[in-house]
Amino acid sequence: MKTKRLIIIALMALAFNTTMNAQEVFKEIYNAANTTLNDPKEDIGVRKIALFKVEALTYMNTKYLEVVLDTTTQIPYNAIARRDSMAYYMYDYVNLFLKEYNRASKQRDKDKVMKAFRETSINNPLFNDPNREFVLYFFNKEDILTQFSLDTDWVKACEDVRRKLKEL
Repeated sequence: MKTKRLIIIALMALAFNTTMNAQEVFKEIYNAANTTLNDPKEDIGVRKIALFKVEALTYMNTKYLEVVLDTTTQIPYNAIARRDSMAYYMYDYVNLFLKEYNRASKQRDKDKVMKAFRETSINNPLFNDPNREFVLYFFNKEDILTQFSLDTDWVKACEDVRRKLKEL
């Protein structure tokens, strides 16, 4: 009996630790992007990318909180942990895009990279948000490099875009 209780306590501590680490990742990504966004010394292009990250994280957080606070539906298991995982994958997606885009030497190659990432973003919605004007704000902006949908399942998008990159 005592061993069983120790195991339960250990598992609860591990779960708490894992949740705290995930939340720290979300906060770290958000804080870093927000700091960059608000740094007037930073290049405007870099600040626009940071703006996308801040807006994507804010959107994601709002949508997950709506799910958690909705008393008419059953709360999905680990909704907040999933949000934090999505934050990490969004960060990975943007960084992969920047790496591939900057690696492309010709404009037609840059256009292919942009098209692959844009299409992957819009074709992998997470919430199926009907407010298309809002979620496609960055997608439809010509003056920003990160032209992605805010309503993106970043885990699926990362998997899909990696597959597409092999074909380019």
